Amino acid sequence: MKNYIYIVVLLICGTAMAQEKPKDIKEETIEKTVKYNNGEEVTESKLKVISRETSSIELSMDDMEKVNQERIASTKKVETMVMVDDDLDPDYDLLSKETHFVSDDKNFKFSPNDGGFNIVFDNNDNEFVVVGKAWSTKNPGSYIVKGETYNGIGYLTEKGEFVVEYYNSDSESIETISYKPIKL
Repeated sequence: MKNYIYIVVLLICGTAMAQEKPKDIKEETIEKTVKYNNGEEVTESKLKVISRETSSIELSMDDMEKVNQERIASTKKVETMVMVDDDLDPDYDLLSKETHFVSDDKNFKFSPNDGGFNIVFDNNDNEFVVVGKAWSTKNPGSYIVKGETYNGIGYLTEKGEFVVEYYNSDSESIETISYKPIKL
């Protein structure tokens, strides 16, 4: 009887763990040592940049019966962390962390600041322009957003999209803007 209980528990736990959605994670780490002269002495700092690209794996339903199935282009989330080691401890200190999104075929990055993050637009000239700011609220996952063209409430969805709801005084209605993770 004891063995039957173990088998039932193993089957239930095994199937529950196997229900996770598969993800493809690519990570690239670049490390550099930078020496600079401040006028009195030459000091050395280590710089580390980690780029992590995460995407869900989705297969074509047309190839369901095939052994080698085609992958469907899915959304990806790109995070870039810049860290520096300029003190005596062996650990790197985080300088910045950015996440890249797309809205209306325009590229944006969310750059953390004190209390929230900046919404930064990539104008394709390697220049980034701050077009909005978001502040964390006491309600976890909710943000107060102030943008150039709208002010509203923002939140993250289960799909990883950042959605902002705002009042449009011209149409006298509530409208939404959605920032989607970058498409593969």
